[in-house]
Amino acid sequence: MLSRSANLCRTTYSAKLRQCLWSVSARPAILALTQQPRSQYSSGSKDPAKTPSEPKKTLVLPKSYAETVRRLLKRFLPQYQSLAIGKVVYEACSSYPEFKEFWVDDCQLPETFQTWFSTTSLYVWMAMVRIRADPNAKYYSQGLVDCFFRDAEQKMRSSGIKSSRIVNDTLKDLVSSFKGTVMSLDEGFARSDAVLAAAIWRNLVPVDENVIQVDRIAQYVRRQLQRLDKCTIDDLTTGVFTFERIE
Repeated sequence: MLSRSANLCRTTYSAKLRQCLWSVSARPAILALTQQPRSQYSSGSKDPAKTPSEPKKTLVLPKSYAETVRRLLKRFLPQYQSLAIGKVVYEACSSYPEFKEFWVDDCQLPETFQTWFSTTSLYVWMAMVRIRADPNAKYYSQGLVDCFFRDAEQKMRSSGIKSSRIVNDTLKDLVSSFKGTVMSLDEGFARSDAVLAAAIWRNLVPVDENVIQVDRIAQYVRRQLQRLDKCTIDDLTTGVFTFERIE
């Protein structure tokens, strides 16, 4: 028993002694390895001083492939440009300067939100008539109408209406009113000046004493539609075209 215990102690002592000697001898080597820069051990890294820099390769599609990709992307481009184009066209429709002096003073209309909405609808409709001749009319008209109703919503909220339910219900009524105005003006535009004047009287100037003003508006609408017909779609969508004053 004593000899077995002595052998066990001797074996344990020898193992601990070897472990201590290994740690003392290996520590400088380990420290030397850990102090070397990591770039030497990164995969695929090369010394920039020894290897010249290679020029970056640029992928160039063949001409036939490039034309095909350009033709495919061109079909979807109007969808992403519709909102920006709608903003530009709506600025021309909403910046008419004679709102106070003509629509309020001469036509004797109240200076209210409803009067602003009705008169702006007329200018938006005239722009939509010109946009309809363009192949991308669906996207441009939608962008114009969206900007129109966003402005209407902003005006309602800035006037003190905080209830979202009231704003949404009012917007639904305005959409129905706008659709009816567009249909009436389209009918007058397609048929005669008398039908156009009747549509203006019903939707914009419902005052019996303003028959002369209704005739002025009908003639003005005809002149502006002729000007819009002569201008290009680029002039309208880039802000070059502006509406004239009502004389």
